[in-house]
Amino acid sequence: MRSADPTALWDTIRLGLSKQLPEASFKEWIAPCAPLKVEDGILWIQVPSAAAKLWIEQQLPEEFNDALAQGGLADLQLVFQVSGVSPVEPKAAPRKHESGSHPALEAPTTSFPYLFNRYTLDRFVVGPGSQLAFAAAKAVVDSYGKAATPLSMNPLFIYGGAGLGKTHLMVGIGKGLLARNPKLRVAYLKVDNFFNELTVAIKAKNTEPMRKKYQQNDVLLLDDVQTLGKMERTQEEIFYILEYLLQHGKQIVLTSDKPPQRLEGCHERLITRFKWGLTADIQPPDFETRIAILKKKLEDADFKSVPPIPEDVLTFIAHKAKGSVRDLEGFLTRVIFQASLIGIPPTLEVAHAAFQGQSGEEPTAVVPPDRIYRMTAETFNLSFVDLMKKRSRQQAVLVPRQVAMYLAREIASAPFADIGRSFSMHHSTVMNAIDSVRERMKRDPDFHRMVQALLNSIH
Repeated sequence: MRSADPTALWDTIRLGLSKQLPEASFKEWIAPCAPLKVEDGILWIQVPSAAAKLWIEQQLPEEFNDALAQGGLADLQLVFQVSGVSPVEPKAAPRKHESGSHPALEAPTTSFPYLFNRYTLDRFVVGPGSQLAFAAAKAVVDSYGKAATPLSMNPLFIYGGAGLGKTHLMVGIGKGLLARNPKLRVAYLKVDNFFNELTVAIKAKNTEPMRKKYQQNDVLLLDDVQTLGKMERTQEEIFYILEYLLQHGKQIVLTSDKPPQRLEGCHERLITRFKWGLTADIQPPDFETRIAILKKKLEDADFKSVPPIPEDVLTFIAHKAKGSVRDLEGFLTRVIFQASLIGIPPTLEVAHAAFQGQSGEEPTAVVPPDRIYRMTAETFNLSFVDLMKKRSRQQAVLVPRQVAMYLAREIASAPFADIGRSFSMHHSTVMNAIDSVRERMKRDPDFHRMVQALLNSIH
């Protein structure tokens, strides 16, 4: 039976968070929080400021969800209350669907973790690196329950680096399906949490009810399957669940940090199931998409009381946080947090201070264009002299040169005239070259991935 003591519950959650977060992050965001009360399945937690509440709810939803699941508190709802501010009662959590005459085999609740409330498809900002994954996610929702088509999206396997929006798309699919048919049984599940649940069932020598519980779902959302490689028995159970669901036409969505064929330690039969449907990747967002993500984020209700963010601040954030959507949103929240601490609107000076405090780097430090050109030449296996001076329309020279110009503009914000002088070209030629790269990135996913990877590798 779950404890009714708020301190005991919070200690369990803190322990789980301490294993996931860097020590500095734990001390900064979690340590100052304190439990207040438990009421109607809700644990109220006091946070020191509105900015801290914003950071926790925007940046740590998955970490809190994991801590709750691993502590056996998956059905506990959390509400963060700012010290000295009147509390706002949360909406009641959706009830579980009835499951007939087999209460022991009741399917998991179709509600999602409370802190996942912002993970909907309409809040996902689409860029060149996420077009396919988003289109597939939307198609799963739009085509659910309709006649089968030649293009199978079952399972839908979404992969990409950490913080790029895989879980956002996955949960968005689940919410989209439930909006169309609230009677659907939808289960969101992380592999690590399934492993913990299975371990308990094995100790009790009774795994069959657990397997049947997940087989009863209409939709299974399985997150982080790359961790399966070290879990032999978990792989076996997952295989039987997936096999049953696929045979009965149930929808499966999977996420991973790598494609199916690169999952180490996974049984071949499991990888085969992963590859049956559509595989779609998500790449880091380009500059234009990063700006769009920031502006979309500022439309959230949580940011309504935030003073307007100047364009130069958004541009600075977008230039400095290019690794993932989570990094981008985190930097924005940190700038807002730092501005609120000193009681001034977010300015470029505040953004510089936030960046330096987080990274230890000088905020105005610019990557020299010469370094960009050399790394581009190396990536394309082209000599630096040929890249800069060889007059040729051959693709082996022309494309790397255009990419180098694009990166100089994107990373170093170099003027067109300066880039042109480096290559002994007119600035209008540079502008055309950069436009050419941007257009090709929009229509050629492989080219986009290559350029984006090079961009992210240059610091």
